[in-house]
Amino acid sequence: MSAPRSRRALVGLAAGLGAMVAVAGFVLPRSAAPADHDDDTTVLSWVAEKQADTEPRHPEVGDSWVTYLRLREGSAKGGNRPVMGDGSAKCSAVAVTDRGIITQCQRVLRTDRGTIALSAMIDRFGAGPYTGPSAVVGGTGAYAGAEGQATITLDGPVVRFRIELDD
Repeated sequence: MSAPRSRRALVGLAAGLGAMVAVAGFVLPRSAAPADHDDDTTVLSWVAEKQADTEPRHPEVGDSWVTYLRLREGSAKGGNRPVMGDGSAKCSAVAVTDRGIITQCQRVLRTDRGTIALSAMIDRFGAGPYTGPSAVVGGTGAYAGAEGQATITLDGPVVRFRIELDD
């Protein structure tokens, strides 16, 4: 008789844990929702010009490439804005469809104040420009412990970054 009681206790425990997981499933997405922007957000607008790019002309799934960038402050290309740093991207084609490719990229933007690291997947469907969200995954120097999100726009040889750092 002790075996059925043990099984009943385990079934009861499993059911209780299942209920907790189900309740947590309804609670967790709300806590994972993006926070509202407030005065504690620092916004950086940077533009980069490609200096070197090894992206294949017709990427296939699994192809990887690197890009080296010249970084300037602002959202418009070049002009007489001084170069404030450089950056790099390491990207891979994770899917190729009739509509275009989906890329996954890690980017590091380097200034005299420190670096900011970004991670993103961007759909590159159609002729472009292509815009997508990116996670700020860290930083160094003035950006040590950086958290937040960015919007990246790829427009031919120009890459625009709108970076929102949570203070």
